[in-house]
Amino acid sequence: MKNSISRNKDRATRILEAAARLMTRYGYDKTTMEDIAREACVSKGAIYLEWSGREDLFDDLFEHEMKKLILDIRSRIESSVEEINISNLYGITLSAMNSSRLISALYTRDGKILGDFVHRQDPNRYIHRLLMSKESITTLQKSGMLRSDLSADVLAYLFSLMALGVLSISSIIPEENAPPIEKTIDAISAMVQGGLVLPGTHGSILKETTLQMLDLMMSQYEKEEKNEHGFTRIHP
Repeated sequence: MKNSISRNKDRATRILEAAARLMTRYGYDKTTMEDIAREACVSKGAIYLEWSGREDLFDDLFEHEMKKLILDIRSRIESSVEEINISNLYGITLSAMNSSRLISALYTRDGKILGDFVHRQDPNRYIHRLLMSKESITTLQKSGMLRSDLSADVLAYLFSLMALGVLSISSIIPEENAPPIEKTIDAISAMVQGGLVLPGTHGSILKETTLQMLDLMMSQYEKEEKNEHGFTRIHP
């Protein structure tokens, strides 16, 4: 039984990765179950053993991408040689989000990739926990990490505005006419550090709190999968 479940996990992951490639290449509207089966080298029936339909599959795909993003952010934090502060944590998150075409599409509501999916589902539900929310900013202000003379609403809007710019700028300015995106993210992090972050050493607390938050998010996704399927099906 264990080996059967393991094979199903492998098959489900292979199907999701195939769906991700096709959606990035052709968009949600033009990606069919037949295309996904062909790309994943499985039968169409094998897909329906895992999902009830196309929308169900793509819903799981974005949860799969979110889990990969969480693991990527966690890895970047743990491997950072610099002390973790709000500015470089924000930069790490931006860089990780920018490295995923599907996550970027979710955040910017890219119609070319998301197509009709953007109307069928609420893309914000996948990524809102990763962004600087009003609640998290209020906590950082009370902890003396962020300046408090600006309202949490304004700061949350500002952080979201900068993220939107980073993730959507390539559709406006061609890459050959723009500086490397990582240099832009570094400059944004420096602006955040110089203009919004209060002086003080909070690195160890911030790092520990962030890792705990990421672990909680991952466990929530896995709990949802267990509740729905009886076992944790997808492992990025």
